[in-house]
Amino acid sequence: MHRIHFTADDLARVRVAATLGPMAETLFSLHALRGRAEEPVFGAWRRRVRGAADPRFAALAAIAPARLPCFDLALLAGPGRDLAESGEGFLGRPRQAVRAELDFYAGHHGQVPAALAGLADTLAARREVLSTMEAYHGAAVGPHWSRIRAHLDAERAQRGRILLDRGVGGLLASLHPRIRWSPPTLHVDAGDRFDDDFTLDGRGLLLVPSFFLRFSGVMYEPGDPAGCILIFPAALGVDRAAGIWTGGSPARALARLLGRTRASVLTAIADGVATTGALARRLDISSAAVSQHTAVLREARLITTRRHHGNVLHHPTQTGLTLLDRHDTSGPAGDAEAWPARRA
Repeated sequence: MHRIHFTADDLARVRVAATLGPMAETLFSLHALRGRAEEPVFGAWRRRVRGAADPRFAALAAIAPARLPCFDLALLAGPGRDLAESGEGFLGRPRQAVRAELDFYAGHHGQVPAALAGLADTLAARREVLSTMEAYHGAAVGPHWSRIRAHLDAERAQRGRILLDRGVGGLLASLHPRIRWSPPTLHVDAGDRFDDDFTLDGRGLLLVPSFFLRFSGVMYEPGDPAGCILIFPAALGVDRAAGIWTGGSPARALARLLGRTRASVLTAIADGVATTGALARRLDISSAAVSQHTAVLREARLITTRRHHGNVLHHPTQTGLTLLDRHDTSGPAGDAEAWPARRA
């Protein structure tokens, strides 16, 4: 069990990010690629990726072995908008930080495999690992990344709505069935192998949903101003995942029903774009046109509208979310294994 202890200052510094970036999700996808967990969601993707396996991918088994922990490139690289930015972060990581991660890995697995042994000392070894990750990303994650990112953006927006409706406590209680909020402590089920306590010291907690990681993980470096990071599984459904793999989208079907612009307005509102002005900018239409479309959506009970400090705010109803194949859930039950906590 991981126990994350909050003070009042920590509760005031709870944030939600959409993703740690494509490097992190590519690393997490190596865990989803194994076995048959959540086969209805990942089965077809697994078969395609395994069928296109490159001999170089064998080195990835060293990065993400069957038994946790992995060699945490996501922690060392840091968040990045793309693989290149994260790669630069990894290449520039101080030698002692990489050595600490290798020591953490060896402490759980007994040794560091040859494919990783030189990472602390030579840039050539780091570039070789990055090249392998980039090749794998191009085959397994890159073709779907824009749709995965859109799903994670929508997940973040949904968590924002929970925060507005139920407060920080409601947000922390809604993350996952294996995450329990018992004020002032968040309990993350990590199985019998882990037992850790984390004191946030006023730095707060960053919550990050993951598409591929189907168990909860903690990233923690004492003294890091960013504080602690808790990764939790994003809510997934078979239909939604099928759209991600194939490029299909419920919004495209809605366009035939509602019209393209009105369907886009509903989709944007579900993504958390709440004001008339923001909707006009996102869709590149006039505010008057937005008002006409939101009036129709409101009459159909697909959205609600309220005023807050002079602003008009639009929110999707459960019916509207259902039409988009989005659901107000706390996420599916995850695997029994939890990401081991990192200590620098």
